[in-house]
Amino acid sequence: MHAEDIHVRQLTGIDPSGGQAAPSLVEQCRAALEQGAERLEQAGHTMEDVTRVVFLMRDTDGFPACFPLLREAFGAGRPATTLRLVPGFADPATLIEIELMVGPAE
Repeated sequence: MHAEDIHVRQLTGIDPSGGQAAPSLVEQCRAALEQGAERLEQAGHTMEDVTRVVFLMRDTDGFPACFPLLREAFGAGRPATTLRLVPGFADPATLIEIELMVGPAE
């Protein structure tokens, strides 16, 4: 286990290379989780190491459809979870933003 806290922020369903937004909340959630897994791997961690996850959303109506993705992404890990409603994002095509934290459970 690494001693430092890792914070991976601004994970969205917007393709960082092309700027295209995935069309649905589930697809954006999947893309954000994939980006997060890649960035954690670069720091020597996996998604199962995540101790806290924060979801930022404008509208939560479709969020339950993302639950299978979350179970798959975090495996046996059960990170503390916060859902924050926000008035909007800088890019209006963004439906969800995810923040991942690895560190001691609070």
